[in-house]
Amino acid sequence: MPTKWINGKKLIDIKTWGKHLLFVFANGTVRVHLGLFGDVLVNERKKVNRSFFLEFAKGEINGYVVRAEKLKSSLEELYDWRIDILHEEFDPAHVKTLLKKQAGKTIADVLMDQQLFSGVGNIIRNEALYRAGIHPLSITGKIPAAKINRLIKEVVAHSQLFYQQLKTTGNPEEFGVYQQEYAADGSQVTMKILPKSKRKIFFSEHRQQLYQ
Repeated sequence: MPTKWINGKKLIDIKTWGKHLLFVFANGTVRVHLGLFGDVLVNERKKVNRSFFLEFAKGEINGYVVRAEKLKSSLEELYDWRIDILHEEFDPAHVKTLLKKQAGKTIADVLMDQQLFSGVGNIIRNEALYRAGIHPLSITGKIPAAKINRLIKEVVAHSQLFYQQLKTTGNPEEFGVYQQEYAADGSQVTMKILPKSKRKIFFSEHRQQLYQ
C-alpha cells in the first residue's frame, strides 16, 4: 500500500469493526484486515518482515500477515456498526431483521457472515450455538424467535468473555464444546466438517436441538 499520503500526518483515531483495524487520519483512513492469522503489535517487532507498519516520533505499530489499504469511501458509507458484536451500537433488532433474509440457510453459515455478525469466528460460533441449545445445521428460518433472541445474547456474551480472556491470559479458555470430547454438560461432542467452508463444527446432539 502506498503510504506517501500519510507521511507526516497525525493519527487521530483507531476504530475496530470485526477483524478490521481502522487507522483514521485527517486526510483518510487505513484499513488493516487481520484475516485468520494476522497479528498487530504496538512498540514490538517480530523477527520476520512486516506486512504493514506505522512509525511515529515515539512508538510504532507493526502488522504481520495482514492486508492494508486506503479506504476509498468514508467510514459511514462502508461500515454498519449495528452488526458489530462488540460495538456499543450493536442492535439485536436490526440483526433479527437481516436474519429474515437468510431464512433458508443453516445457522452455522449465517453466524459466519460478517455482514450479519461482524467479528464472529469459528470458536464463538460453536460456543454460542452450544450455549443457546441450537444445532449448527438448523435452518435459520425454522428456529423459534425465543431461541434466536437467546443465540444473539450468547454471541455477544461469549464474544466479550473471549475478548477478556485474550486480554488477560493471551489464550481463550473454558470451552463448552469447541474441540472437546465431552461438552460442559457431560454429553458427547460430535465433530463435522462443513462441505463449503471446510471448517470444523463441534456440537452436542444431546443438548442442541435441530430445527428443520
